Amino acid sequence: MSEKIKEASPKQAGEFFVRLPRGELLCHRVQQHSGGSLGDFVRNEALMLSERLSLPVTEAAMTGAGIHPGDYVVVEKDKFAEGDILAVRLGEAVLIRRYFRAANRIRLECEPPTQPTIIVEADTPGFVILGRVIQTIREM
Repeated sequence: MSEKIKEASPKQAGEFFVRLPRGELLCHRVQQHSGGSLGDFVRNEALMLSERLSLPVTEAAMTGAGIHPGDYVVVEKDKFAEGDILAVRLGEAVLIRRYFRAANRIRLECEPPTQPTIIVEADTPGFVILGRVIQTIREM
């Protein structure tokens, strides 16, 4: 069962995302077109996407899902389903949790379950679903 996300704010500015080709695709293209340079095949187009935002991960609640403190997650304001990993705002805190719903109650779980499960009513003041986590970015 998928749901529409309650808007985080009336009008949020989008973020710039850059589409980069995969390395093996670039190598294949360069090999096929001898005489060309790598720069001929890289087009870093800036994409202004208002339906996506990036957020820093500040807690170790989702390490079992491969999301660690210091990472960034890309969140898409889209439909989501039970069991998806979501970014939510609860008061001043932004949390990354796995989403489950029963009637009007929302259960937010850590992975692994090292912290208590959070259960809120869908209309709890200060509770907003920001979106579904679609990507994790980690610096090496």
